[in-house]
Amino acid sequence: MELKEEHIINWVINYSKGELSDTQKRDLDHFLSENEANKHLFNSYRALYIKGRSVTFYSQLNQLEAWNQIASNITKKKSKIRKLSAWFSYAAAVLIIALVSTLVLMNQVEKVDFSKDYNFAELAQKGNKDATLTLADGSKVKLQNDVEQLISEKDGTQISKDSSNTIAYTSQTKEQIALLYNTIDVPRGGEYSLKLSDGTQVWLNADTKLRYPVKFIGDKREVFLKGEAYFEVAHNKQAPFVVHAHDSEVKVLGTKFNVSGYDDQDFIATTLVEGSVQVSNLNQSEILRPGYQSNIIRGKNGIELREVDTNLYTSWVSGVYEFENMELEYIMTQLGRWYDVEFFFMEEKYKHIRFTGAFEKENSFEYALDMIEHIADVDFAIKGKYIIVGRQ
Repeated sequence: MELKEEHIINWVINYSKGELSDTQKRDLDHFLSENEANKHLFNSYRALYIKGRSVTFYSQLNQLEAWNQIASNITKKKSKIRKLSAWFSYAAAVLIIALVSTLVLMNQVEKVDFSKDYNFAELAQKGNKDATLTLADGSKVKLQNDVEQLISEKDGTQISKDSSNTIAYTSQTKEQIALLYNTIDVPRGGEYSLKLSDGTQVWLNADTKLRYPVKFIGDKREVFLKGEAYFEVAHNKQAPFVVHAHDSEVKVLGTKFNVSGYDDQDFIATTLVEGSVQVSNLNQSEILRPGYQSNIIRGKNGIELREVDTNLYTSWVSGVYEFENMELEYIMTQLGRWYDVEFFFMEEKYKHIRFTGAFEKENSFEYALDMIEHIADVDFAIKGKYIIVGRQ
């Protein structure tokens, strides 16, 4: 399917605004389904478009003219030659050592030199697709990156992993008396996809753990999540699909939604793309509509509902991180999981700086930091294993 650049640009603009016509949607779906290169091309253009929305002159220009100006002027900052400096040895296993280390960091942070060139790339480990699968008997299997593997569970279920790092379950028995659970643990800097025994598709973000039955039985399909996952649930009105994430419970029959419930965040967010879900927290329940997100504060009653651009919370599945008027603390947390780095803010005020932009997950860590430096007017430095956020 050969297209002029203008077609893709119009798709990107109308897709981002939610104004695709039926014909455009059909053509775009066909274009994206043809091959991975088309998906990459579309995501690249969309990333540039999102970045363009942060340019102050954008609203004063015709959209296509603005696009041409943005596309012709956006260049990566010249790669800096950066050197790491030794600081202190970090030991997070013991709480008291972690606390002492934090105090030392706070004491030393005033000495950070933001004018110095640093090698940020040496800290980042994006895209490590290695994961660990824990079988029903407790044994652990290392899932090797880009290698096909075939694993057998004790009930005969075949677990296959293809070279694209997708796991699928094929049951060899018609009946099963007791539930057998597997757990997949995706590290920081990693990602994985999973096809459950009922046909449900799950995409797992970095630093995520999912516990699930090898084969669903009974009148309920339950999984247990720590981290972030996007679900496309196979429809079964006789057996609702339930995601448990800390204090929240998300119950569906068949739909597309994202759940974010990391251990280090105080909220659980559920974003609904398609269908309908019931979100429960302690003794309160709410029904989500497509285009809405629920937020639950862990340990507290109450469910907050708000209308959102679902792309901002699900684009990671297709290889892009999108941010629109979001605080740096949230953005740095997301990027930190993907690139497997830790951020430290010199002052509280830097956490609340707003940023609009987008990064392809294949972009280098330095590219992401360079974009944030340009748009958010902050600077980055290295102290030990931390990226320090501040200003010169």
